[in-house]
Parts: sequence; structure tokens; C-alpha cells
Amino acid sequence: MNPLVVLNLGPGNCQQGLANVDAQLWLEDNQIPVKYRGSLPPAAHLPELYQQWKVRYEALNNPFGYRASLTDDIEFDPEPVTNVSSAEFRGLCGQLKTEIDDWLNSAGFRNIDQQLRTKLNAGENIRVIIETEDPFLQKLPWHLWRFFEHYPKAEMALSLQEYERVPASLARKNRPMRILVVLGHSDGINIQPDRLMFENADAETFVLKEPKRSELNECLWDENGWDILFFAGHSTSQALDPTGKPTGQIFLNPEEQLSVEQLRNALKASISYGLKLAIFNSCDGMELARSLADLNLPQMIVMREPVIDPVAHTFLQNFLRLFSQGEAFYTAVRQAREQLQGLEGEYPGATWLPVIFQNPTQTPLIWPVQPSRRFVRQSIKPLQPPEPVSIRPTNSINGRKLAIASLAMTVSVALIRAVGLLQSLELSAYDHLMRARSAGFRQPIDSRLLVVEIREDDTDKYGYPITDEKLATAIEELQQFQPRVIGVDMHRYQVNEPGREDLLAQFDQFPNLVTVCSFGQKDREIMGHPPELSSAQGRVQVGFSDLEIDDIYQRGHSVVRRQLLSYDPRLGPVSPVCSTPYSLSLNLALRYLQAEGVQPLEVNESQNWQLGPVVLERLAQRTVGYQRLDGQSSQILLNYRLNPRPARRISLTDLLAGTIDEDLIRDRVVLIGMTDPVGHDYRQTPYGELPGVWVHGHSVSQILAAVLDERPLIWALPQWGQWQWGDMLWIWGWAIIGGVLVWRASSILILSGAGVVVILGLRQACLLLLVQGGWVPLVPALLALGSTAGVLLAYKHGYLRAITEPLLNKSIK
Repeated sequence: MNPLVVLNLGPGNCQQGLANVDAQLWLEDNQIPVKYRGSLPPAAHLPELYQQWKVRYEALNNPFGYRASLTDDIEFDPEPVTNVSSAEFRGLCGQLKTEIDDWLNSAGFRNIDQQLRTKLNAGENIRVIIETEDPFLQKLPWHLWRFFEHYPKAEMALSLQEYERVPASLARKNRPMRILVVLGHSDGINIQPDRLMFENADAETFVLKEPKRSELNECLWDENGWDILFFAGHSTSQALDPTGKPTGQIFLNPEEQLSVEQLRNALKASISYGLKLAIFNSCDGMELARSLADLNLPQMIVMREPVIDPVAHTFLQNFLRLFSQGEAFYTAVRQAREQLQGLEGEYPGATWLPVIFQNPTQTPLIWPVQPSRRFVRQSIKPLQPPEPVSIRPTNSINGRKLAIASLAMTVSVALIRAVGLLQSLELSAYDHLMRARSAGFRQPIDSRLLVVEIREDDTDKYGYPITDEKLATAIEELQQFQPRVIGVDMHRYQVNEPGREDLLAQFDQFPNLVTVCSFGQKDREIMGHPPELSSAQGRVQVGFSDLEIDDIYQRGHSVVRRQLLSYDPRLGPVSPVCSTPYSLSLNLALRYLQAEGVQPLEVNESQNWQLGPVVLERLAQRTVGYQRLDGQSSQILLNYRLNPRPARRISLTDLLAGTIDEDLIRDRVVLIGMTDPVGHDYRQTPYGELPGVWVHGHSVSQILAAVLDERPLIWALPQWGQWQWGDMLWIWGWAIIGGVLVWRASSILILSGAGVVVILGLRQACLLLLVQGGWVPLVPALLALGSTAGVLLAYKHGYLRAITEPLLNKSIK
């Protein structure tokens, strides 16, 4: 690292003095800088002396024609001076140099000067950055400081006192310097030599001659990035913005002049894509530099005052020669500036004009060495004045490329999904959304249900298993309050004396009593209903208790997400002890709805169960995240209520004690089941473990709420047979959004922030749709979004160009 001196002048100005001047010195990379403090006394005469210099400079050089503003109402000098001699001007230059040197040799500043001289070597390339917000101090010719005479390879630059580091763009290796040359309005001046110098440089040069604002804006948004932005033409720092403050302007063409603010977004984008240096080889560029410094542009070269054509040409020629031959940036600027001394006999004051503006957080630009070859422009034809060059970046993203990439990623995700590789992730994401729905939204319990829990206290008191006598007594206690239907979620195939006859008598006396059996789905134990029941009772007063459990790809976590409505025994092993085709939950719901006058259960034209206006549409073999359902049973997704225990509950002991309010029982669906862990009847659900009786409670409540309350069942996007085209459109939409992020984001930081917002938005959209009953793909959409963004980002920065260019550019001429 070459030595770096950052001289912060602090608040104040020449009239007030500078009471807090800090000098920081870096000698090595990552070294904590050495810091010195000092001050500068008031020097109220310096602004007046500089103004005298400025007036005489303009008087001497004005006959030759400036690259200045063409605005008629702007005057360089309110008091024109005539008959200025070169000798008088040289005397004024010497006086100003002496006054500046005396001011910087004041007692308060001398310590800084001396400390720097003890630490620095004369042969080193030294950067001196002067931080100040005062416009006059920025215009002051700091290169006259005697310090620079003793350090011939040192050069000064200006900086604002507030700046930020621009996030580094992705590296673009093994490519030449990339330069955008903007030739603005040139009435009365000659800018063709500027153009020829860049065309002859060993660089990839693109030229815009008197472009429209839209053309310049488009070029600045080029995602391949520019290393150097060069402007030649008329410019001024004496225009005023809408608030009355001075602002810099460039004249693009005879009709359009622009300020930095009018190109702010495009310039920010260009900086984020790697713009390192802007050169304004035009008049009076200080306000342009200040405005660009606000955008944290790493480096600029501007002219302190109006500049004459030969001076502008000579400086540019010498700077490009030195810089492209490997000279350090600051050294190249100093040597090119000092070489202007040969023109001062004809154009006085030329060596005072070029000045660097530097963002101290950025390192100087280095011209890449291209050995053994001269760069050949491949994307443009040789320029023939005065036509501008049309630019079409080869790695830019457009709508067609975005569509192809997003569609390719969507199809890839769909294929991976179709073979079941995403099923586990999708079901886990579904559980996450179900829990988030429960945590973020409220829903009252279902007042139509009552659950009688057989808890640990009950089994301690009455024993386990509960005898037929106690169960019969509980049923009798319930029946006296006229429940609409009672479901006993307890297998009573085996006799549990005493009280067997009493229990069987309850089935004979009360047709609204329903018990369970199990047909042993998925290798589970087959358990029949009480064998004493008649065949008619076995069809009407029995429902199977089997639950649909997702134990494939779940690594031991068996989760209930679906509700089994009915099952055709002909499609599987037939059990003589459990051949009822209806589930317990459907049996109980049908009995309740029958009393409500709802149209009886029927099969509609699409072979789905229908209750009144509600169709219980069976799940296809491919339904959202499910890719391998059997399609044999009539099952729907279980839309759990938001409360894990969605009904009122009482204990068996409280029921038998006769302390229960009869209104809790009358006209209710009553479920009786084990909640004591000793019964081994717990099931995993999206809410965690729940007793089986509560899973049946959710299932009954789902059907009742769908028919009576119009609560939506869980639905999926449209599909045709096994082709989930609705899901694919959803996934493709999010893939396009991922591509648009890369297309439009002006920096990696913005892309990252926008990506986080979009991902959270995807999750929130899936959650809000689930609240309305819609299950849409979250994981596939996220994968398509991320993969599309990743592919386009890699393509945009050239990493996939060899692979993707033939595909993406096949039809682009």
C-alpha cells in the first residue's frame, strides 16, 4: 500500500479559521492510522485573492473559447477586467502561492506538516486527500502547498467529509478497461481529439455523440458495468437548482442540459455495477464533482475553472498515456497536470485546472494490463463521425431471457417435485403454515361439540381399561340430556366386565350411539366392533377410526393431515369384523346434519360425496405437496380449527358425578375417548401431539362448519388429472419475480434486501391463502424463485455465459 494522508479540515472556513484540523496517516494495509491534530488561523484575504486570480484567468483565456455553459444569462465576472497582462497574472499566481504557503506554515498547522515529513519518503507515491465541505476551500489550489515540492510523486485530491463505501461489484476478470465516452453539445469547441484518444486506447470503448437523455440513461444502466465514464462538451457549475443552490450541469445536445440529480438513479446503478472513475474534461466541474461525491463515486477528475480546448486535449492525452502504461492513478494525474506548464505561455493558469475528487473508502483505479495483444472491439463497428455507437451489452438481461430462465427453472422444479423428492419438505412447510395460522389468527371453539375425556385421574379412579359398566353408565348419563349423537372412540371388541350386557343394551335402546372399529389400514392392527351387535347395527352404529397418517419420507414422524371419509372394502383386504365403509367422523356429522334438515349424502357426477351445496372432493394422486396418494379412498385434507382443542371438554369423573350443565350436552355431538397416555392413542398433527379423540373432533367439526358455516375446506389450485398446471403457473410466477429482482436491482445489497422482502412476501401470501383454505406451493415456489435469480445473476456477471448464451440468444440478432 502506498502512503495515504487524509487531512480533515473540520468545520469552519477562511473567514472563521479552522480550529479542528485532523491528519491521519496510513503507511501499510490494515494498519491503524497515525493521527495528528492542528488548526489553521483565519485567512479572510484568501477568497478575495483567489477571486482576483479567477477574474484575470478568465480575461486572459476567454478569447480562445471555453468548454463552458452556453446559457446566456450566466456571467463569469460581475466586474469584467480588460487589458490584463501575462506578467500581472504571473505575479498574482506567485502572491497566491505565497499566501497559501504562509497560511499552511502557521504555528497551529506546523506540527502536522512536520510530522508528515518525518514519516514519509520522497520517492513514494503518496495520496493526500483533503476533506472539506466548504466550496471555497475545495476550489483552493492545494497543490501549491510547499509539501508537494518535496514529494514529487505526491498528489492531492478533494473529498467531502461524509461518505460511504459502495458494496464491491462482482469481479470481472481478464477483460480490458471498459469506457463510456459521452460527447456532449460542442458548439464552438472541438471535442473530436477527445474521441480519437479513447478510440486509440487499449480499452473497450463505447461512444455516444450528443445523445438524448434516455440514451445516456440506458447506457448507464448497462449491467456489464463501466470502469470509466468520460464526458467532453459544455458544462457549468453556475446553474441553480429548484432550491436556489448552485448545481453542476452538462449539455448533452443543443436541446438538453442535465444535472447529476436528473441522472441520479442511473449513476447510482452504474456505480453499483463497478463504475470507478468519472472524467469531466469540460468547464468548471466542481459542482458536478460535489454532486457525484454525494453518490459515493470512487474517483473523479474535473476542471477547477473553465478550460480551453488545447489544455483539455493535452491533459487527457498525457493522462491516458501514463495511466494506460501502468503509472499509478495519482502519479499519472500529477504528471499530466504538470506537463501542462508547457502551454502556460499561451494559456496561463493551465496547471491549476485538473483536480481529483476521491472517496477515501475506495482504492484508486488500476488500468488492467493486456499483454501481447491490442484489444479489438467485437460488439461495435468502427465509428464514423458524427453517428453515435449503438450499444447492446452481450450479458444484459431482457424479458425474453428472463422468461426462458424462469420457465426452465419452473420445469426443473416441477420434475423434481413429480418424483416425490420435495414431498417431505412441502409437508413440513404445510405444517409450519398451519401453526403460523393458529398463532396469528383467532377462531372460537365449535359449540356443537363436546368431548368427554378419560384422563389420568379417571383411570386412577376407575382403572384401565374402563369397564363396560362405567362406559354404559357414562352413556346413560349423557342420554338423559338428549345429545344429538354420541361417538365412543374406544374399541370394545373385547369384553371388559362387569357391565357388558348394560353396554349392549345402550346400543339397542339408543340409535344415536356410535362406536368404532378398525380395518387395519397400512399394517395396523385390525379391531372389530362388539361382535354382539347385529349386522344392521354394524352398518349404522359403527364407523371406522382409522386415520390417514403420512409416514412416507417423514423419518419416523407420522403426521395426520388428511381426513378419511369412506373406504371401499373391495379395493383392499376385507375384514369380517370391520367392514363399515364410513369413518366415525363422517357418521357423526351425517347424523347431526340430518337433524338440521341438510340434504342426505349423495354421490355427484364427478364421483365425489356431496352434502347439500358442499362437495367433499376427494384428493387426487397428486395434490399440491402430495405426489403419491393411493387415490382409492375418499379423503380430503383436514382443515384443523385454529384451536388445537376445538370444543368444550369435561372429564369422565365430572360426568359420572352429575355436575355437568345439561346445556353442554343437549343437541351436541358428544365424543368419548382416552386422553390418558396409558391408552397409547396420541397422534402427531401440525399442532403437535393430540389424542385421537381430538383428531376425530377436528374432523367432525370440519364437515359441520363447511356445511353450516360455509367455512372453506382446504382447496388446491386447478389441475387436469395428474397435471398440476395451476401449481406450475404459481411457481412460474414466483420464478419470474426472482428474475425481475436480478434484472432491476442496481446492486448486490439492494438485491439481497429485495430478496428477503420477496421471500417473506411469498411466505405471507401462502399463509393468507391458507387462512382462506388455499394450499399453494411454498417450497417449489421458493426454489424456482431462488434458482431463477441465481442463474440470471451468474449469467449477468458472465459465469454461465458459455453455457447459456447459445440458448438465450438463439433468436436475438
